[in-house]
Amino acid sequence: MGELIKVTMPKWGLSMKEGTVSDWIVEEGDEIEKGQEIVEIETDKIANVLESPGSGILQKIVAHSGEVLPVAALIGVITDGAVSDDEISAFIEQENAAAAAAAVDEAPDPLTISKVFEWEGLNIRYIDSEDGEDPLICLHGFGGDKNNWQFNLAALAPNRRVLAPDFPSHGDSTVSTEHSSPLAYAKMVSAMIDQLELGQVDLVGHSMGGLVALLVARESPAKVGALTLLAPAGIGTEINAGYVDGFARANSRNELKALAVQLFADKEMVTRQMVADLLKYKRLDGVGEALVQLAGTLHSGGKQSEDLSSVAQSLPTKIFWGKADEILAVSNCAQLSGVDVEQLECGHQPHIEAADVVNKHLGG
Repeated sequence: MGELIKVTMPKWGLSMKEGTVSDWIVEEGDEIEKGQEIVEIETDKIANVLESPGSGILQKIVAHSGEVLPVAALIGVITDGAVSDDEISAFIEQENAAAAAAAVDEAPDPLTISKVFEWEGLNIRYIDSEDGEDPLICLHGFGGDKNNWQFNLAALAPNRRVLAPDFPSHGDSTVSTEHSSPLAYAKMVSAMIDQLELGQVDLVGHSMGGLVALLVARESPAKVGALTLLAPAGIGTEINAGYVDGFARANSRNELKALAVQLFADKEMVTRQMVADLLKYKRLDGVGEALVQLAGTLHSGGKQSEDLSSVAQSLPTKIFWGKADEILAVSNCAQLSGVDVEQLECGHQPHIEAADVVNKHLGG
């Protein structure tokens, strides 16, 4: 008897409840390989391509273009070996029934519950999988938030404890121009480690979050076991200062869309909802002023303000960098020695455009 492999609606966001099947890249009867891109999915946050969970024949497309289905719903069936039509029909019926029952009995996912700790009079929001060893804190980039880890946290949580805070003036944390600098953010992360009694942690930082991770490692080396840096600031000198300043000052949909597409190699990943969410965030009281101040700490004279390559070389560090990065050029890592650097076929968002590679390294 052959193997039946289910293709399901992925969970790509902490708040994602459903997704839309945009278009199948393959057809029924096609032979496909594990990891091959097979179907385009759109959520209210981002558009992306789902990779095949296994190798075999795409025997049945269950959900067609335009259908909106909840997370974990069956959208296709792959077979590896001989399987009858009756077996496939029974499998689809069984999986649909199991998904319906799971939706009724599902317990709240801790990764969907925002928590808060107080630091210097600010409310710092974060998410925490709570269970597991080897705590990993995920640090977002300039203008981002904890939800930027939508392709990573759920994949990592079964194997280790994962946490993701919003920096001040980002996400749901308190807006504060007084605390708008990478060094202030590093102090916040150090305080988080202490308050939650995490002991030694690993840090993964994207872009500005990479710089913050390097600063935590420099200021509190005993608290950091290893670093994973994703297109990090704080390495080398080159930076797209026009993007940084432009994002800090942008206040219209058109301005933000023109900036957002620079983040991805695949420009189609930028959705209307993504731009709308950015605009909503930028118009929060005090955010613009805080980001302008923060931008001024990230670069000077068109170059990065700090090069902490020596910190990366002082402890176990892995760097992932997109070859098509338009914000922080991959050439920034040219002078690094003794650090494992992996260049990927993506832009400035390796944890989104190459999530499987990053998750595998982090223990997912």
